[in-house]
Amino acid sequence: MNILLCSAGRRVKIVQYLKESLNKKGGIVVTADCDSKAPALYFGDKKELIPRIDSQDYLNEVIRICKKHNIQGVISLIDPELETLAKNKELFDEIGVSLVLSPFKMVQYCFDKQETYNYLNAINIPAVPTYSELESVLLLLDKQKMDFPLVVKPGKGSASIGINIVNNLTDLEYTFSKDDNLIIQPYLKDREYGIDVYIDMISGEMVDIFIKEKLKMRSGETDKSISIHNKEIEGLIKSFMLKADFAGPIDIDCFEHNGKYYISEINPRFGGGYPHSQEMGCDFMEYIVHNLEGKINEAYTSYQYEENIVMMKYDDVVLRKEK
Repeated sequence: MNILLCSAGRRVKIVQYLKESLNKKGGIVVTADCDSKAPALYFGDKKELIPRIDSQDYLNEVIRICKKHNIQGVISLIDPELETLAKNKELFDEIGVSLVLSPFKMVQYCFDKQETYNYLNAINIPAVPTYSELESVLLLLDKQKMDFPLVVKPGKGSASIGINIVNNLTDLEYTFSKDDNLIIQPYLKDREYGIDVYIDMISGEMVDIFIKEKLKMRSGETDKSISIHNKEIEGLIKSFMLKADFAGPIDIDCFEHNGKYYISEINPRFGGGYPHSQEMGCDFMEYIVHNLEGKINEAYTSYQYEENIVMMKYDDVVLRKEK
């Protein structure tokens, strides 16, 4: 079995974990990226350069690579690519390639933070209130139903780029006027958690869950975290998954505020803090391989990991000679 890992970027550990699962069965990982200097590109069994996602040649090239390497499954690690792949699922179905990815409608909900909140609110899942109109927030402030600090950030942003915390009306109006497609949220973050979830691609059942408290972030990714067991978060995620239509790996951000829990963001892909889950025995790579082999993974029953274990990331380097 061969898997194409698109937009590998800096996710070296993801490539290594996937290789470990595939190589022992005679399969390979083909890494692909539009940047020839993406570090993870050089950790696959084979590598391919692909056009940028916004190129008209992007899909044709990915399809060509799938045929060339007899690919059975495609995984992407960045948000914009998820939408492009999910929208064109039938092209991959036609050549017998499975996308390790949730349905297009779920990807759309996740990519737009206003849509994320609207969706969660519609299915009665606690979420961080999100507003895309300044007038609505001003009215709530005037009625004392909202208070500072507030968070202003891009509605379709990622990697924590463009996030601003404002503490007064003047800063709010100025910051919100600086760009289009911004959203406003109350600052609900006494503590922050990351939850890795795997949903079986065949049965639709939740297979595994890993909960970590985020201790330190860097460039939008979890740099240090500690594994925890939390009945409230576990129950929230189980309830959410019963109502949703996800498939494969999911990365969920959750805030605790005044003893209550609110989902902040959903990424229908591997998150930057996933290595903590893998190292603790929540082997999503094995679940993916099983599903691509046509096997159903056992449904979730309880935690499979020890709590109070800290993950600490560190940097490494890759050297290569330019041709």
